[in-house]
Order: sequence, then C-alpha cells, then structure tokens
Amino acid sequence: MIFITIFFLSLGLAMDAFAVCISYGICNKNFKFISAFRLSFHTALFQILMPLAGYFLGNFLGKIVSQYSSFIAFILLLILGIKMLVESFFKKEEECKRVDFSKGRALIFICIATSIDAFAAGISLGLIGLPIFISLIFIGIITFLMSMLGVYLGRIIGGFIEKWAEIVGGLILIIIGFKILIEKLFF
Repeated sequence: MIFITIFFLSLGLAMDAFAVCISYGICNKNFKFISAFRLSFHTALFQILMPLAGYFLGNFLGKIVSQYSSFIAFILLLILGIKMLVESFFKKEEECKRVDFSKGRALIFICIATSIDAFAAGISLGLIGLPIFISLIFIGIITFLMSMLGVYLGRIIGGFIEKWAEIVGGLILIIIGFKILIEKLFF
C-alpha cells in the first residue's frame, strides 16, 4: 500500500514537469536529444532535492504536531491539487517563445517553478512517515521518464495534452490527500 501511495504521489508531482516538457516539445521542434535529456535530468533532480528539504522540515514539524500530521498532509495535498486544477483551467494561452529553457538561467527557473509543489509534498512525506529514500527514488525516476515523454509527446501531438496533464496531476494529489485523511479517520 505504501508503494502505491508513493507511486501516485510521484506521478502527481511529475505532472508539472511533464506539462512544461510538452510545452518545450511544442515550441522547440528542432531540439536535440541532449537538450531533452538535460531538461529532464534537471527537473528530476529538483523534484528530488525539494521534497528532501520539505521532508526534513515536515519531520521536525511532525514531532511537534504528530496528532495533526495527517490533517496537515491532507490540507497541503488538497491545496496543491486544487492549485494545479485551477491553473489548468485559467492559464492564459501563450504564444510559443523561442527561449531554450533546457539550459542556463531559464532551466533553473523552470526547475524551481516545477518543484515548489514537491517541497510542500516533502513536508507531507515527513508528516505521514513515508520512507524518504524510496519516495525520492520514485519521484526522481518518474519525473525523469515523464519529462522525456513530455518533450517527445509535445513534439508529436501538440498542446492538447498539456492542459490534461495538469488536471490529472491535480486530481491525483487530491485523491492521495483524501486517502490519507480517510486512513487517519477510519483505520
């Protein structure tokens, strides 16, 4: 049951990077494999580092507020999921910018932007006591694979999937939040 939770949490967190990588594939049709790899590697790296930082904060907070930890995790995941859903419906359509965000300062900004949710999820990991290293491995591998897939899907099928990826990611985070709450209340 823990592995299923970690898998779906990883999948939900990877959706921001997936959506960004689809956008990259759409806007940069002539990219090279190394650019896709670099973008995917760095988004995965940040998706590992940010939950780790959040985990240590959550672990510290968990000792202080252990009886409320499941409720806090539920609220954080619910907020993240709703944020992703709202952004997917109200995001302004932007023209493709010919900025190569697979390198330089743009890469750092993209990595931070797609991993802020992972920081909050890392707090949840600490609060509910999921194994951190297994979680980070899942998060990193799934983010890397989803990012590579996103770049190539963006190149092939265009902008339709970008919106749906964020919707699915938001729904997954909300479902995990409710699962944690239900387990706390009834089991």
